[in-house]
Amino acid sequence: MAIAIFSIDVPPEGGTSGQTSADAQVGEEARQKFLDSISPYFESLPKRPLRRTGNVTRVELLGSSQLNHYLLLITFDLPFPLIQELSTKLPPGSQVSLVGEFDLLQAWSS
Repeated sequence: MAIAIFSIDVPPEGGTSGQTSADAQVGEEARQKFLDSISPYFESLPKRPLRRTGNVTRVELLGSSQLNHYLLLITFDLPFPLIQELSTKLPPGSQVSLVGEFDLLQAWSS
């Protein structure tokens, strides 16, 4: 299994600076709107029928304090060109780039 890591930048809604509580509220609402729009697609990836390559087993979306910047981690069996498909699912003006593909070396959990 390998993990592809994508960087996603979504255009900020309303040009919020995040400096006031009103800006923070608008940012949180924009983040929730993004999550509501993209979640069904991310949820569907591991449920796709098995094929020769690109079988997704796990999808994780990480967000930062910068409300329009995300990291997407997709665990899969063999590489496949997901970035083109992903670009069509994101809001207009979003930028997505592949940070890299990594093999899991070790995992720790409680």
